Amino acid sequence: MSRDFPTRPEEFERDWVETVFDAPAGSLRSLTHKPVGTGQVCDSYRFHCDWAENGLPTTFVAKCPSADPTSRGAAAIFHLYDMEVGWYRDVAAQSGVSCPEPYYAAIGEDEQQFALLLRDMAPAKQGDQLAGASLAQVRSTLDEAAMLHSWRPESGDLEQYSWLLHSTTNGGYLRQSLPASYPAFRKRFADLLSEDVLDLGQALIDRIDNYVDRDPENPCITHNDMRLDNILFDDGGETAILVDWQTVSIGHAASDIAYMIGTSFADADERAREERGLIRAYLARRETLGAPAEFDSFWQEYRRAAFAGFVMAINAALHVEQTERGDAMFAAMAERPAQMALDLDSLSLI
Repeated sequence: MSRDFPTRPEEFERDWVETVFDAPAGSLRSLTHKPVGTGQVCDSYRFHCDWAENGLPTTFVAKCPSADPTSRGAAAIFHLYDMEVGWYRDVAAQSGVSCPEPYYAAIGEDEQQFALLLRDMAPAKQGDQLAGASLAQVRSTLDEAAMLHSWRPESGDLEQYSWLLHSTTNGGYLRQSLPASYPAFRKRFADLLSEDVLDLGQALIDRIDNYVDRDPENPCITHNDMRLDNILFDDGGETAILVDWQTVSIGHAASDIAYMIGTSFADADERAREERGLIRAYLARRETLGAPAEFDSFWQEYRRAAFAGFVMAINAALHVEQTERGDAMFAAMAERPAQMALDLDSLSLI
């Protein structure tokens, strides 16, 4: 390796892994790996370790740069790897949020080379974006969102973390790129999305400056990609584990909540029936954590943020490797929040 850390699974050498886990030299007798997950921006692998020593992890998950150059380039443009490495390196362990324990986190100056070693959370299973979420899965995720949105460092200053500030640059990029790229999105998804949804997308693009120009009144750390493919659950859905922190930034809590609810319910009627109760329960949890928020003002921000999943679908679909499952997932990500935005008359708030 020409760097201090491996970036492909075949580069993981036993002596390097021994160093990560502070294990004696020669104690890792074998090391094997298999792909895991369905990530579009980076590649993940489960490593199996045969240790001569007791008490060391027999498995871990490694996240590596995508083998696809398009995905790597998009990651550098939007600082995706830097944000995720920053989260695990600087905040994850002290946040109280249910997420994998980090063993190692490092990134190169070009932001295209990184290594992230995480605790294997098996037997927890990834949510299914296409099938949609159960009500229990949504509730448990919103409990973790409340923990995330309530956390502050001892100094109280979130801006001490430079990786949280990339959202300012990314917002400017979206302002310029979405109007230019939406025609390609519309053409590509013409057979997967209705004309009403595609027309709503154009109306949003026409108002993109107003949508982006919105500073949160009570800023907090936000995940910004809180959807089922990025959440692990136990069998009953009672415990949610948040993963894929490649879009973490400072923002408005309502954006995460609208994104999660809007992209998760396969049945729009169920979503409309449950969303107010879910938000009230989320706000009650925040109050117990010392970060109260008033329902009516939060509801207005939630309505406005209904487009969050739609915007992510447009942007991500055109910047990562195209696959059949990926297109189906992005179509679901666009259609569900678009229907929510129509139901809530969200366009009137932009």
